Amino acid sequence: MSDARSGLSRILAELAEAGPQAEPVLIGAHRKAQGVLLSIEAYESLTERAARSEAAESATGSLAAEGLRPTAASDQDAAAYVRGTLSAEEMAARALARHRPETRRSAG
Repeated sequence: MSDARSGLSRILAELAEAGPQAEPVLIGAHRKAQGVLLSIEAYESLTERAARSEAAESATGSLAAEGLRPTAASDQDAAAYVRGTLSAEEMAARALARHRPETRRSAG
């Protein structure tokens, strides 16, 4: 703990410089980890991912409450959304496109 206290300015500067690629810094007493220092980018990424995961789980729970199950494609989209590689808007557009009935044009 005293090492962290004495080097806190240096540790924070290193975290800020490395940004999202910064390795977490474990801190504690008597060689036992009790906490973690992260770059702000890493922290924001973790909390955003947790929020996306919670939203996806809630949507899956809503489907289950209605007696429905997501398709494999929906599961893949949800996983991409949780990873942050697919936005909520893109996920919704894909779901609508998958489940929208095809419209047929009449001749004439």
